Amino acid sequence: MEEGTKISDHLSALNEIVSELESIGVEIDDEDKALRLIWSLPSSYEHMQIVLMYGKENVNFSEVTSKLISEERRLKNGENKSSESGALSVCGNRKKYKGSKKKIICWGCGQPGHLKKDCKNGGANSANGSKSDATNVVVFENEDDEFVF
Repeated sequence: MEEGTKISDHLSALNEIVSELESIGVEIDDEDKALRLIWSLPSSYEHMQIVLMYGKENVNFSEVTSKLISEERRLKNGENKSSESGALSVCGNRKKYKGSKKKIICWGCGQPGHLKKDCKNGGANSANGSKSDATNVVVFENEDDEFVF
């Protein structure tokens, strides 16, 4: 099989060869057909060769063909969707968290609007100037949800 050839076209060619061999009296069992199909895959399907053969005593032709067709569909659909979804997620994150810094509460002094690492008090508790044994709680709110850490 050459790079760029559809799996369905390759399967048709393989089935035609098997039919010709069977017409002259050569019997090819299911596992031999499956192995021949796996070994004839191009280098872009090298990962599938490993997946289809690893840890199996027997391979089944129908199982191999269905997995290869599924992989071909996944690759075809994945190439078109990956660039679009990546762009959408970046834009979505920017809008979702824009302006939420005002709602962040410092773990050091308890004041809103900054983090402990940016605290002017050095992260010390404003009540006594030192760290206490009390548990700190952070509340993060956005328009839709509220999170408590």
